[in-house]
Amino acid sequence: MSASSDPSHEFGLPEGYFAQSAFLADEFVEELSRVDLEFARKNAVFESKPFVRTFERALDRLQAAQGALGATIAKLEQTASSSAADHGKKMARLKKTFATVGGSFERLETQISEVSSNTIRIGEQLDTVAKEKERAEAIKELVEFYAELNAGNTRHLDALLEGGAEGMLKVAHTLRRLNTIVVDNEYSAPSDAAAKRQIEIYSENFEKAMLSSFETAYRDGDVPSMGVAARTLDAFNGGVSVVKVYINQHPFFLSSMVGHSTDSADDGADANAMPDASDMTARPPPPDRRLAQLYSDTRAVMYKDWAIISKVFPRPIDLMQQLLKRVFEQTIQAYLETLLARAESQSALAFLRVLGLAHQETRRLVEDLQKFDAETITPAVVVLETARRSGNNPQGLLDMPGDAQTASAQFSRSRSRKNLARTDRGGDAAIDDDDDMDDEDAARERLGEARSGVSSAVAIAVLIGRSEGDNAGVGLLHGFLNRCCDDLFESYTAGGNYMSTEQAHLKEAFRQILVPFVRARSERQGPSRSKALLGMLSSVTGSTSSGNAGAAGSTDAGGATAAGGAASEAEGIINPQTARMMLQVHAEAIARAIELESEATAADAVAALTGQLVSTLGDEYVFPALEDVLEALQDLRQEPDVHTFDVVRVANIVVRLLQVHFQRAVVPYLGNGNYIYRDAVAEKNQLMSRVEMNLNLITNKFVGACKQWIGGLLGKQRKGDFRPAEDDFTALEAGTQPCRQCTEFLRRVERACRQSLGTDNQARVLGEVGSALHAMLMDHLRKFVVSVAGGLVLAKDVSRYRETIASFGIAALTDKFAVLQDISNIFLVQPTALKSLLDEGPLARLDRATLQALVQMREDSRSSKLVKQFTS
Repeated sequence: MSASSDPSHEFGLPEGYFAQSAFLADEFVEELSRVDLEFARKNAVFESKPFVRTFERALDRLQAAQGALGATIAKLEQTASSSAADHGKKMARLKKTFATVGGSFERLETQISEVSSNTIRIGEQLDTVAKEKERAEAIKELVEFYAELNAGNTRHLDALLEGGAEGMLKVAHTLRRLNTIVVDNEYSAPSDAAAKRQIEIYSENFEKAMLSSFETAYRDGDVPSMGVAARTLDAFNGGVSVVKVYINQHPFFLSSMVGHSTDSADDGADANAMPDASDMTARPPPPDRRLAQLYSDTRAVMYKDWAIISKVFPRPIDLMQQLLKRVFEQTIQAYLETLLARAESQSALAFLRVLGLAHQETRRLVEDLQKFDAETITPAVVVLETARRSGNNPQGLLDMPGDAQTASAQFSRSRSRKNLARTDRGGDAAIDDDDDMDDEDAARERLGEARSGVSSAVAIAVLIGRSEGDNAGVGLLHGFLNRCCDDLFESYTAGGNYMSTEQAHLKEAFRQILVPFVRARSERQGPSRSKALLGMLSSVTGSTSSGNAGAAGSTDAGGATAAGGAASEAEGIINPQTARMMLQVHAEAIARAIELESEATAADAVAALTGQLVSTLGDEYVFPALEDVLEALQDLRQEPDVHTFDVVRVANIVVRLLQVHFQRAVVPYLGNGNYIYRDAVAEKNQLMSRVEMNLNLITNKFVGACKQWIGGLLGKQRKGDFRPAEDDFTALEAGTQPCRQCTEFLRRVERACRQSLGTDNQARVLGEVGSALHAMLMDHLRKFVVSVAGGLVLAKDVSRYRETIASFGIAALTDKFAVLQDISNIFLVQPTALKSLLDEGPLARLDRATLQALVQMREDSRSSKLVKQFTS
């Protein structure tokens, strides 16, 4: 803004005042009256008139500026309204123009569609006319061939045979059609008998010649000639005869390979009897070497033959199905039956082991073949089918870099177009379908559905109709191979046959493992049972020392381990090695169940086998042993055997082994959250709870027996033990015999607790025994008169008790026996020092009546008038 146009000068304001972003009325008024204010300050007189005139001039200028601004705004609004109206008119004209152009395009598109429809109809009509013409020519040619054969003339067919592969293929098509006519016209005129006979003779000779050519090429390894003969016979009769010849003359089924393997299965029975298969203490034997060799030969043959089959036969998938079916049903099944029969004659365990290993090896063979099928066979078959449909060279497509998806898409579109054309034509005669689906369907019906159930054309169509993700890793032979494997073992696994055999074996195996234990218990059933029960506990230490070290180890057990367990169980003692053996046998059974049972029944099988283990381990092993221990503790006249705690320890080890085994070998196959899992866990937890209850009961019984025994030992205390002769230094040094017996017994109890019980259980058992001993000693001291020399003997006994209890490591007991040591001083101090002893120190906190009763047991209590001194 220039200085001449700046309105600030008109008001006497600084330049650019009205250009400021913020406007304040107070500042504006102050700026207007700035000159008048300065003048008033200088004269020290305030005159209002200069201010009034200044504000009047400013107001006049502001009103004039307001009017000018209003006029400008009105002009701008008028201009904007005029521009908006012009814009609206232009948009309306543009919209109308677009509508006109859109309508023109729609009319053009409709016309193009009509022209396209007419063109498609014309093309379809031309295609129909061409096919009708081809059909008429084919009928004419077929009639000519029929008439020539009826006249006994075969020169035309012979000339075609000399035309190479294409000529032979045409002869095959012609003969097949002629045979179809002969079959359809079974009740034709007698004049056609010569043609029928001539067609049959020529067809038979033609087939023999082609088969002879194929056999010669097969022996010479001439793959191109084999392919010509196979394609010709496929066009003639669907390839049934050539497939039969190929399979029957295959080296795999001749004596050079399979005959040797099958015969040797019987001849080498003794050399291959697998002696360890019946030994449950030994690891499962490796798979039968002859079976492994047979499967290795099968893999090699299938890998090698596919290279030939894919080049020779028009439908290689059908031949592979029949070849594999023949291998599984004839060769593998025959050897498996011989192998399993030999194993069954040895033992049930040998049969189950061989069955599981055979199934495992067979499944591995099937998985290898399925992988080869998915990676090699199925892509090649799709490419070959696409090549045949599109009319290209199949071998050329097969040599492409494996673009199976593109080929599959082309095959799918070709199939859709042909199905649509056949639907439009309606039901035509079979003669016009020379190059269409009828020829292929007829051949597949004769070949593919012969014992295979599904034709390869249907399989390929299903494969192509699915998405790429659905077919990842799955080939055309996937389901077929699974059925072959299932059929091999169906007679052994169907109807619960396997589970019945497995459960019977498991029951017998558990029975054999528990034979020493059960025999020892049965031998103890008699009048001297209680004595035998007490004696059997003394042998438990040696039998369980190795079990404690290996409680968290694996469940492996060899023959030496089993022997050691049997030696200890001869006394009827539970042994960790026996439990490990049972868990090992059960784990092996589970592995077989997972291998042989289907996914739907595997969880039930594992649950059933686990229930059998839990029931046997508890009801036939652990609980009878614990009942024997409880019965041994019933006789309170005998010293409680501290080896009872070893039984408790071993039972704990067995329970921990079961828990580890359950988590590692059972839970992964039960699933999570289903009723099978819940029932199995509940059954296992019930066993563990019952064991824990029995162990608590045994511990409580043992503690009660210890109290009873200690009370009996203290009851043997003689009255003269604490009133020895003054020259009896032996009593002063060694203490009394009941004290020595009690402390020795307590040390044995302590050692047993340290070796067999956990920290909490140690504190509970030792605490209860120590507290009971303290209470007994407090009562014991009030029963005997103690002399001066006897006080020394008593102090010696209490000191021994205190040392023994201190080794328990329980602070509360240590404090109690420290007070007991102070109590023994009552019998040592002089009468004059007794009052200070009782009134000061720990004894001051005891009950006065108790102290009085103890003071009365001093030999000099009456002569020294200690009681009166005590009460004064």
